[in-house]
Amino acid sequence: MKRQNAVIDLEELLQQLGLGDMEAGGGLPDPSLLMFYKNLANREIWLDDSITGDTLEISKLILYFNKQDEGIPVEDRKPIKIFIYSYGGEVSACFNVIDTIGMSKTPIYTYNMGVAMSAAFLILIAGHKRFATKRAVGLIHSGSGGTQGTYEQTEAQMKDYKHAVSVMREFILERTNIDQKLLTKNKSTEWYLYKDDLINYGIVDKIIESADEL
Repeated sequence: MKRQNAVIDLEELLQQLGLGDMEAGGGLPDPSLLMFYKNLANREIWLDDSITGDTLEISKLILYFNKQDEGIPVEDRKPIKIFIYSYGGEVSACFNVIDTIGMSKTPIYTYNMGVAMSAAFLILIAGHKRFATKRAVGLIHSGSGGTQGTYEQTEAQMKDYKHAVSVMREFILERTNIDQKLLTKNKSTEWYLYKDDLINYGIVDKIIESADEL
């Protein structure tokens, strides 16, 4: 029988993730990891580093929580919260995360906890509901890329880079109130966005004023 509250306790979560029991610290090598898994028990995920292949763990957790929620109406599911403090990183890893968020039936809330730049900005706007602290900043830019190898290889790499930039721009237009003209105007700049911008451009739904709102 499916559980109806969509809540999993920490010990069960550790078992599901293959991390053993919690006795004597659960064999975890670092106390900070115990806090990490406690956060997971509450469906709270921190993205507070560069976006790399390691960030795919977020996608795995989203899929895991969706599987846990099978048979539970969407409106009754406990939301997954992603707290972001990141300057960005690899676009391929970013695309994986935003696509997984897009497929999630379980609601996903994203929070700009101070910095959501470049690829991290895309993850922020992927949330089903989005929030930011009052001094948080976002950044939109075209990223950076490099090529190497033969002429044919560098040509293919540049084509792939242009495709990635196009995908990023389309996603921003789809998920915010930023229009094509404004985005084109700022495409060659480091476009920093602050509290009023985040609200006015529909990047976030609300500015967080109290810890009770997290």
